Amino acid sequence: MAPGWIGAVVSAWLVTTLVALALVVYALGPLLQAGDQRKALVEIRGDIQTALGASQSLFGATPPVKPVEFGSPVAVLEIPSLKLQQVVLEGVSSGETASGPGHVPGTAGLGQPGNAAVVGRNSGYGASFGSLGDLGQGDEIVVATPQGKSVYRVTGTATRALDEAADYGKTADDRLTLVTSASWWPLASEEATVVTAVLEGRPFKPIPQNGRADAQDGRTGDDGAWAGLVLAFGGFVLAAAGATFLYRRWRPVSTYVITGPVLLATAALSALALWRLFPAWA
Repeated sequence: MAPGWIGAVVSAWLVTTLVALALVVYALGPLLQAGDQRKALVEIRGDIQTALGASQSLFGATPPVKPVEFGSPVAVLEIPSLKLQQVVLEGVSSGETASGPGHVPGTAGLGQPGNAAVVGRNSGYGASFGSLGDLGQGDEIVVATPQGKSVYRVTGTATRALDEAADYGKTADDRLTLVTSASWWPLASEEATVVTAVLEGRPFKPIPQNGRADAQDGRTGDDGAWAGLVLAFGGFVLAAAGATFLYRRWRPVSTYVITGPVLLATAALSALALWRLFPAWA
């Protein structure tokens, strides 16, 4: 087997892998995110209806005694000027922000006293916060939770390095902090686009919130994705080798029919696992 032919095959499969990565994240990713958002919207609407019914009962609504589980919907976020509506999930791991903006654990609940922080993606999986930098002072942000509706007004938009102590820390006022990467580049983790908004009116009663680990800031990936990546990419390499072998011995059409679905499935799984290693706000 000629070295030149081997190099050409390896180069072709490398290009195929990169194209699969881009297609999964920027074409398939938005579809997956939209599906997750629909499911989350149904769930949060049910929670809101249940809370509304309980509040009108004789005994009133029973306040939660423990924080919501990671990955569960906590609020519906609307930004009229951006024509944006997203269900906010609890947590900011790569897996959670692939489904929608994530509430930063350890910060205040949305609509509650203090600083509530939310992280969303800039470019991948539907780019829920891709237009965050277009917000201007005075723009309205509406948040709906099982406790009710809250309205925030934007007070500032900045592009700078993320300051965890200031952006995720306690504040004297009741505010909402929205954060995303300042770059479309998947590996960017230095600069952030940060929007701050102040609550209009009185906040709702605080409820228990999850604590935050150091890595839960949106700038890190999910190390737990390595195992899935090794398995999926190993399957892709084996399928690619098998397809190359069969292509040299069978008819091309037969080879495509047999190996095509396997290659597509393993390439998609590899791309999804790889993207989870990138910063969660990418």
